[in-house]
Amino acid sequence: MRLKALVILLLGITITNNVLAVEKPTASHKSVINYFMDSYMNSDYKKLKAVLSDDAVFTSNRDVRVIKHKASEVLAQMKKDEGVVQKDCNISSTIVSETDALVIARVDVNYELFDGAQQNFVIMEKNKEGEWKITQVYKVFVTSESQAKKLV
Repeated sequence: MRLKALVILLLGITITNNVLAVEKPTASHKSVINYFMDSYMNSDYKKLKAVLSDDAVFTSNRDVRVIKHKASEVLAQMKKDEGVVQKDCNISSTIVSETDALVIARVDVNYELFDGAQQNFVIMEKNKEGEWKITQVYKVFVTSESQAKKLV
């Protein structure tokens, strides 16, 4: 009977440790990017909120104008659209630049029915607590006619 109780206790401790060992979404810049992409594809504002800094800014182009939105505005809009799944598109990411305190990633969204792409340049910084948080997102819409030109 004591042996059975000991085995059950050890099993419970092992399961508890495995459950508690789940990585926080802000533990690495890779997990932050994965949360960002998943939140975009599934309109999951909770996932995005988990990896955003409080003062994050979203910047995008609209024709020849530049539009800026606070994180709270983006999250409020996502909350309205909660559960809407993006269809007919592919999403991918690459690291543009990486240091121990700052990472710049590019997240590309290509829509099958749209002649062009959406490029998101995601800036992540490590905060005082050692967590990676998104501080800026630059969203750029490009068409196949306006491919980026190389600098000489």
